[in-house]
Amino acid sequence: MSSVQHSLGKLPLMAERWMRILPIALLVLLPAAASAQVDATLPDAPRPVLVTAIDTGRSFDAALQIPGRPDPQGPAAFAEPLPGSDREPVGDQTAFAPMAAIGTETLQPWGVQSAQGFQLNLNGIFAGMDRPAAVSVSGVAESTEHYHWKGLLWQSFAFFGMENSYRLVTDYYFRHLLADAPFWQNYADSMGQWNMRRWSDGDDFLVAYIGHPMQGSVTEFIEIQNDPHARLLRIDDGRPYWNSLFKSFLWNTAYSTDQKIGPLGESALGSEGGYTYALHCQVPCKSYKPGLYQVTNNTGWVKLVSTPVVGTLWTLAEDFLDRYISDPLQNHIGPDKLFPELIRSGLNPCRSMANFLRWRAPWYRDFQHDIYDMRITRRVNFLPSDDAVVRAAPRFELFPHFNAISLPVNTASCFRCRQTTTGFGVGFASRLTRRVDFDSDLNYLAGASPLPSDRAGGSIVMGTFGLRSGFVAQHFAVKGSLRPGFLSYSRAYETSPAAGSPTPNIGRITHFTTALALNADLDISRHFVLRGVFGNTPVRYRENYRNAPDPGTEPNLIWLSRNVFLTNENWSYQAGPVLRF
Repeated sequence: MSSVQHSLGKLPLMAERWMRILPIALLVLLPAAASAQVDATLPDAPRPVLVTAIDTGRSFDAALQIPGRPDPQGPAAFAEPLPGSDREPVGDQTAFAPMAAIGTETLQPWGVQSAQGFQLNLNGIFAGMDRPAAVSVSGVAESTEHYHWKGLLWQSFAFFGMENSYRLVTDYYFRHLLADAPFWQNYADSMGQWNMRRWSDGDDFLVAYIGHPMQGSVTEFIEIQNDPHARLLRIDDGRPYWNSLFKSFLWNTAYSTDQKIGPLGESALGSEGGYTYALHCQVPCKSYKPGLYQVTNNTGWVKLVSTPVVGTLWTLAEDFLDRYISDPLQNHIGPDKLFPELIRSGLNPCRSMANFLRWRAPWYRDFQHDIYDMRITRRVNFLPSDDAVVRAAPRFELFPHFNAISLPVNTASCFRCRQTTTGFGVGFASRLTRRVDFDSDLNYLAGASPLPSDRAGGSIVMGTFGLRSGFVAQHFAVKGSLRPGFLSYSRAYETSPAAGSPTPNIGRITHFTTALALNADLDISRHFVLRGVFGNTPVRYRENYRNAPDPGTEPNLIWLSRNVFLTNENWSYQAGPVLRF
């Protein structure tokens, strides 16, 4: 009786072994029976192929007992590449030629039908069996997926925002220049003092040859992960890999050049080049003596070269470690174990940061995890909108409205007294994505400040342009917008009055402003909406005093603008209909 029980206990194991062998046997015999032409050029294949095991509902991966893959049911298995495969099923599915589920009435492949019968290429299966973690394929099949320019720009701007947010939090002088100094004038003054006659800008080795090259490598991985072909390539894929690396090098060069001397770079945000300081001596440097400390304005060639060149070498090193250390370790321990995932992400810090910028896990790889939801969280947006309502709504909006804003103005009875001024305006918006809209607003307030000053006078023309996002439901929406722009007075003093000097000329003066607004919409019909807007509109004014006119003394020389600005917050209200089309 015990021998019978022992034999019965072996049945599941024997059945499992047969289930492993039977699909392979059928794959070999069926093409011959159908006069198929099988091309067996090993070890690499143009594309990985997946075939469903017989009557199990399990993928071929599961039949081979490869861990770490879910068991898709039915035809869903066809979308799954082999584990560790270098390729993902993007674009036209006819590029892969996976076979229909065995056991159906017809055995028609998704590939090309020839006069001799159907063609079945087994290279993908055998290549996957030969090297489970990463199948190196030099030729990438054409697909209908296009380059993700939107992802490239959004992720690059997000990385740029993270870098400058750190500077904003840690650098007091950076905050002072942004809040109290004229941006464009200081940018021009800083560029005028840029020293291109030297290599070093004064930063130490860790910053110039490690930190900035890592920044460059992150931007290269951002470019690579938005290229549907390049993101699937490995370091051993030959010329296609090197071509993709060169394209990422070009993006790295463009990003790093802007980061140093562009209108969004260090010369503009922070005005580097426009002032000097002594190295390794805290400002003010009381112990400074000429010749004892090196003085710099943090400009030179070093980072313009080291960021793209050494950054590309860093990218190359991370790709090498990922292919020849992380892959074997993953094969040995298992693809879903935490330790190899931590090693893979730790050996690729720049790629891990690029993954974070597209909201993926640090160990995410396009050639391995293409069918998984490897996002850090299921949704980034805290209030998910009704996507069907967003897609069905008209794309463009016109918003004629009444406008009221509280501003410091000049009247016969009060100078620079805050009053609520009213006018009218029109807004225009266009949906860019399901989550983000382009938003703009133009306003005119007649006679806002009856008397002139160096801050206000006459009527106001105000224009702001930016982005808007928020929550959308079937009958209402709540969205917030951020719109930088201008506020212009028609009859104000062009310069600040001074004692003993003639009255300044009267003309148009323009201030920088930013509209921070929250709007609530109530849908009356598909094309007609009622909207109310509440917000704050900070305005920057030039003060009537200036900093010291001379550049100072060593080591703290300053060539920036002497003008001083202050920012005044102003509450605003708008209401009116919205016409959608």
